[in-house]
Amino acid sequence: MLELLRNRASTSELSREQTLQRILAQMSETGRFESLMKVAMTESRRVRAMLGTIGQQLNRPGKHLQLLRASLNPITRYNFGALAGLPQARQWKAR
Repeated sequence: MLELLRNRASTSELSREQTLQRILAQMSETGRFESLMKVAMTESRRVRAMLGTIGQQLNRPGKHLQLLRASLNPITRYNFGALAGLPQARQWKAR
């Protein structure tokens, strides 16, 4: 999952909408988001922003989202690739 986020889902053979649905389905599995949160701070800010967008879409605990948001540069915009289609992407600095 992290590799997919690092590459902005550019390697997906699915349509943009199908890619988003598949990512959200996999991330909604019990413990998946929480597992990624354990290593999130070692990832780039762009990946953390995308993870925050996914977490917000999936209504994950606010403490995780606050941690991710606090780790971002407030003036930087990030290229989310396929994940730019998520409703909260602009709140997480997608361009």
